[in-house]
Amino acid sequence: MPFEIQTGAGGSTLTLSGRLGVQQARPLWDALQSATALSPVLMMQAGAIEEIDTSIVQILCRAMQQGIRLHISGASDGFLLSLERRGMEKYFLHSRSTAEVPRQTSPTADEPDGGRPVKRRSQGMSKTSSSGRSRRA
Repeated sequence: MPFEIQTGAGGSTLTLSGRLGVQQARPLWDALQSATALSPVLMMQAGAIEEIDTSIVQILCRAMQQGIRLHISGASDGFLLSLERRGMEKYFLHSRSTAEVPRQTSPTADEPDGGRPVKRRSQGMSKTSSSGRSRRA
């Protein structure tokens, strides 16, 4: 199982590992509800995460909205990148600067300009009027 929860007197510890997706979302939610019934404190070990999808991020957000105090330790690169791709790193990593999150620095075939926005001129389209003459839109 890509997650494990241990419950103790001072709260629970959630350990996530590997790739987590929609298949694990419901079992994870159910386990979180049971584990945090006595204490809203949840320590999350995120060091072995390769990737999480949006459904897992939603589960974590929902848990925090319901009063679970989530403390993250050992955030892996995969975890950080998963959050960054969704624009969610600031919600989970309050004390960590986004500058520390690995970013692509060299251009790729998909981003020949290194990821900077490219201004493109829009070309007007020609339309034919009811009189049959061509005009610029």
